[in-house]
Order: sequence, then C-alpha cells, then structure tokens
Amino acid sequence: MRHEPFIRVDGGGPPLVLIHGVGLDHTMWDLVVCRLAQIRTVVRYDMAGHGRTPDQPGDRSIDDFVGELLHVLDTQGLDHPEVAGISMGGMVALAAAMRNPGLFDKVALLNTVYGRSADQLEGLRGRLTSAETDGMPVVAEMAIDRWFEPGWQADHPDRITAVRERLLTTDLAGYLKAYRLFIAGDPLVPDGMAQLDDPVLAMTGEFDAGSTPAMSTALAESVQSGQAHVLSGLRHLPPIEDPDVFATALIDFLETETL
Repeated sequence: MRHEPFIRVDGGGPPLVLIHGVGLDHTMWDLVVCRLAQIRTVVRYDMAGHGRTPDQPGDRSIDDFVGELLHVLDTQGLDHPEVAGISMGGMVALAAAMRNPGLFDKVALLNTVYGRSADQLEGLRGRLTSAETDGMPVVAEMAIDRWFEPGWQADHPDRITAVRERLLTTDLAGYLKAYRLFIAGDPLVPDGMAQLDDPVLAMTGEFDAGSTPAMSTALAESVQSGQAHVLSGLRHLPPIEDPDVFATALIDFLETETL
C-alpha cells in the first residue's frame, strides 16, 4: 500500500516543485518560500522516510523516488512545472527529467553531485557505515560539520538547531535507504544527459566539498541547454545559509526567458 507523501502548497503563479535533500524535509525551504511564493505556486513534499511521509517497505530505487515525484505532480494537477532539487533532490529531479522528456519547463540542480571521484565515494561509504552503526545522532553531527562553515554555525545557532532537530527526527531506516541510493547514483548518468533539452541551472556553493563548483560546471556542460552558477562563500545548503542570495539567483534563472 502506497503512503501518500506529505505535500504543502504556497503562493500563486506558475508551478515550482521543490525537492529536499537526504535526511531533511520540506521545511528546509522555509526561509526562501516567502520570496518564491510571490511569483510561483510553490509545491513542496517530503520524500518517503523523511518528514511527514512514512518509510516504504523494501529497498529503494531511483525509479521509486521518480515515481513519487510523478505522483505529486499528478495529484496536484501540475502541467509542465519548473523543478528545483537540492543534493539528492537534484538527483531525483534530473532522473525524472531524463526519463520523461518535456515533463518540466525548467530544471534547477542545486548542490547536485556529478562525476564523483573514488576518494569522494570512499568518504560517502565511510559515513554510511557510521550511520548504520551509530544512527542519526552521528549523522546529524557529521552533516552539520560538512554542510556549514564553523563561523557561520556560531553566528546562526537557531538555524543549526533546526537542522539538527530535523536530522535527529528522521527515520533511520528511511535515511539509510535514501543514502545508499545517493551513493549508488543514477545508472542513466552520465550517458542519458546529452538527450536532456530542458533549460538547466546547475548551482552550488563555492566551498561545497561534496557537490563542487567543478561538478556544477560539468553538469551544465553535459546537457543541451545548461548554465552553471557558483554562490560565493557558501557550502552545501544555500537556502539556509543565505536565503536572499539563493532566492535571487534561482529567481533570475526561472524568470529569464528561453528560446
């Protein structure tokens, strides 16, 4: 039996679907929704095993996450929406776009991995082992240290507390299924990307060690109509680190007419 994903809708205008990253939920977009909802109908949902959407039985494939996204589009009656996914959410958005030509008007791949090195994959597997052994408390501390610069953490204790609480309340089984898939990646990448003709923004933080500026550049160059953008001074979660800078960059992409 399918559990219905939790969905929240704000604003008005052309539809924009936001997809969160692994271990988080729709609330990670809270600081940017106010601006985005002035020009878009913003649709957010919690992926299976995250936030208010229960975990599903069995292992998870990329097609399961794509199917969940398609279900959200169907239940909300969304025709040719824009989509923006961050980190694993970007992986899901890209997978859906490649498997369903013409599904989206524009695709924003935010802090999204591409062409990871052997060392990067080894680091991911090490963090997976720690999660399997020690659970979400260790996941939370590892993630916060990677996602946010120490000085920024000290200056924004309320935001760090919110992220930590979200991670600590994430279902461990659901997290592990998603994280294993995040490590495995999408089998259609990179070969399927050359067929993608949607306008694509590949945007990341200057100091994101996991989703590097070089990855965003390579992503943009791998599709037919891509552009890369690097947010100066930021790491892995720009919608939380600097909501205004992030929202401005995303809106510029969404509002720019394409041929």
